[in-house]
Amino acid sequence: MAREPEIIAAYRKAAEAGEVTAQFSLGEAYRQGLKVTRDPAEAVLWLHRAAAQGHPQAGRSLQQMQAQGFDITPPADTPSRHQQSLDELLDSLKPATAPEGDGGMDAPLPAPEPDADPLDLEGGFVDIDSLKQANTPAAWVSLGNAYRLGHGTEVDEVEAVSWYGKAAKANDPHGQYSLALMYDQGLGVRANDSEALRWYLAAAKAGDAEAQYNLANMIRAGRGCPADAKVAEQWYKKAAAQGDAAALFSLGTLYESGHGIEIDSAKAQDFYRQAAAKGVAEAQFNLGNMLRGSDGEAALDFYTQASEQGLIQAQINLGLMLQDSDPTSAAYWLRRAALAGNDIAMLNLAGMHLSGHGVHKDEIEAHLWLEVVAGQTREAKIAAAAQQAAAALARIIGADGVAQSRQRRARRGLGG
Repeated sequence: MAREPEIIAAYRKAAEAGEVTAQFSLGEAYRQGLKVTRDPAEAVLWLHRAAAQGHPQAGRSLQQMQAQGFDITPPADTPSRHQQSLDELLDSLKPATAPEGDGGMDAPLPAPEPDADPLDLEGGFVDIDSLKQANTPAAWVSLGNAYRLGHGTEVDEVEAVSWYGKAAKANDPHGQYSLALMYDQGLGVRANDSEALRWYLAAAKAGDAEAQYNLANMIRAGRGCPADAKVAEQWYKKAAAQGDAAALFSLGTLYESGHGIEIDSAKAQDFYRQAAAKGVAEAQFNLGNMLRGSDGEAALDFYTQASEQGLIQAQINLGLMLQDSDPTSAAYWLRRAALAGNDIAMLNLAGMHLSGHGVHKDEIEAHLWLEVVAGQTREAKIAAAAQQAAAALARIIGADGVAQSRQRRARRGLGG
């Protein structure tokens, strides 16, 4: 077995002893694949332990993983009794079998036809009276949109729920989906997972891809029903078969993480590739992480695609990968991430300016970034290290150098 990097071994030792910062740092290492093979399950374990001790950033990292489609259910420290499954409910949530196959595993799915979100109005003039006189489910959905967004009338989410409900009960899929979203988000009505699930299911059975995707998310998370990754998988595939990029990405995370289903890296990469081809930056980033150890060129390509879309984690990984082969490009991407406020990027950029690697050697610029990190990071150890380094550098550049560093920072509007 390969020896664990020293920094990871140090984090692990401190984390197992209960040190909260080390728990967070170890979780982040596994989440982003820094110095170790990316492992979402390990990331969730250590981030939850850090969050339980009140670490301010651990919860946000977990929320980000959840937004990317990972299961962030806290692992039990001791075996728990198996909870009885509500088989009848889960059976009712399974999609009917259909000939569309597995959602496009053999070839990339075609781009979906444009289909406006029933909750997304372009704005402009809305004739409320005419819509009421039309007395059709489509008009009722439009009325719901108008009241929800305040187009042609005052915003009234309660009234919006009423019109969406009328369309939903008339078996209009857009009305059902819209009503489900209102229950899901608690808009104009008390949030209710069971009602959201009910109406997403109705719209999903009618073929609405967005409803199929949202239904899968609820089933996967166990909202309104027992969590069941295999049932969620079927609904994701239904949406993916219609070209839904979010569903393709979620299938990738499902197969990569293996929570509730068997891990399948080949399937994960296949679905990530399909989502990446549709421009999903997180899919491009995840592919980069999965390929970094086996195909560095492909990983660089996917990191670059995600970086160009502004994904900070990709910019960091791209910058770190390029430090030896193309230090000038490495500095460019690390600077972009640093300007977005990332501590890791700032520290690496400071180091590059100290050594003149990929950038002109500039101790004043290095001091600037060290002070910014020290002033903004919530990591006590990072703050202490940055403060120490900045103080040591201040003795080298002198009072005039420190003054120049702070003037530059003020001109650029950098925090810290």
